[in-house]
Amino acid sequence: MTETIITRHDPTDDAERILAEVWDGGLPVDPVRIARALGIRVLNAHLDPDVSGALVKERQQDPAILLNAADSPNRQRFTCAHEIGHFVKRSDKPEEYEYIDRRDALASTGRNQDEIYANQFAASLLMPAKDVRRLVEEGLSDLQMAIRFDVSLEAMQYRLKNLGLR
Repeated sequence: MTETIITRHDPTDDAERILAEVWDGGLPVDPVRIARALGIRVLNAHLDPDVSGALVKERQQDPAILLNAADSPNRQRFTCAHEIGHFVKRSDKPEEYEYIDRRDALASTGRNQDEIYANQFAASLLMPAKDVRRLVEEGLSDLQMAIRFDVSLEAMQYRLKNLGLR
């Protein structure tokens, strides 16, 4: 487990710092390995269909990320990275980890600041800006990059748009 995480609450900076601390720089980024390096257990679970994942931290126990076993591998990867984002943001408030991500209209409206942070963190963790820019310069298509980063085409296109590359 790494030392206490100090977050600045900028999702991109926080993701880049986590990558620098616990990742070897290879692609695709493995969010499960990163979670484990941070001392977080990652488990597949049979969750309600409207639940993507959950971050659970009970007193006197290590935190755990629960991933919906029925989700696609790409969805599980993004959910894991997203839950790491919640963990990082709450690292300065150890009793505020418990969080469940539900699939509903409000979750994707972009109004909840914790969800915005976690989504931006996940995108930055799985698709580091420097690597995205490098692959764009190399002429890879959106689909080729999605395959390289092991994310959905939709997530890749959204990341490219947010970085101003499309």
